[in-house]
Amino acid sequence: MSDREERALDVEFRRLAAARKIMGTAASTGSLAQDRLNAERWIARFGSPAEPEDVAPTGSDEHSVVIRPEQEDQDAPWVLYIHGGGMVYYSTAVFRPFLRVLADTLHAPVEAFDYLKAPESTAEQSVDLLAEQIAARCAALAGRPLVIAGDSVGGLLALYLSLRVLPGVLSRVVLIYPVLDLETERESYRTYGEGYFLDSSAMRTFRSILRPFFAERSFDPFALTPGDLALLPECSVVTAGCDVLRDEGLDWVGHLGERSVVVRHRHFPDLPHDFCLYAGRLDSAGRAVTEIARTAFPLPSSTGVREGNADGRERARKW
Repeated sequence: MSDREERALDVEFRRLAAARKIMGTAASTGSLAQDRLNAERWIARFGSPAEPEDVAPTGSDEHSVVIRPEQEDQDAPWVLYIHGGGMVYYSTAVFRPFLRVLADTLHAPVEAFDYLKAPESTAEQSVDLLAEQIAARCAALAGRPLVIAGDSVGGLLALYLSLRVLPGVLSRVVLIYPVLDLETERESYRTYGEGYFLDSSAMRTFRSILRPFFAERSFDPFALTPGDLALLPECSVVTAGCDVLRDEGLDWVGHLGERSVVVRHRHFPDLPHDFCLYAGRLDSAGRAVTEIARTAFPLPSSTGVREGNADGRERARKW
């Protein structure tokens, strides 16, 4: 069965989706503040458990939190993480249990950044401030391998920053069920547009917030120039099979492969959008997150040569 064929949702998530439907959890209450609170309460109750305070030291400042592993490898990269939520929902606090798994598996610090939320702030205000903060951290960490990662809209932001703000600075970019196309709705919007933890209606709202910013800067992941591709760090992409964003992720991996660009790609056919947030409670999500942490974050080879075909062309691959 191909990655693009319709698959049944994992049984644990199927039960959770059924419970959500029975509970009558509304996509929107009409109050943005209440919707945000409800989203965080849902994850706190059904997603990852609260992080024990004594697991490992963390550091934080006004805009970010650093999750340090129980054991840190001397040569480990510093991971800069941008969370999802459409630039409307969530915070680093919601993601900390997932980031703890990431840090402990990588034996590396993971620094997660909050950003200004829409509609109170514009995408320009939010992204510009985020870029300033992450650029400052990269300057402070000069000499250490740096990896930028993000999920959903955080993936799009990570890609944008790696190419337009920090070219040549980052060792790798990791995109987890990323937003990659702000114009086209593919078949997965219709197949998984309701009841799979990210509805197509919500995604349309998020896209309307993001589109003007990226259009003004002529940034389209499907229209990267040869110059952009030359600056693209080594890249890992994770896609979920039961996700409105599935098809744009698969198409982008294929698109880069056709342009002879290496992409490490892992597809989880029976998992939905946002599955990383459930890693502490659902076994299927926990296994997937551990696999992502172990395999999506390799540092570039010391030679700087990417894996290629026999004729020397770079190629997309799965791990």
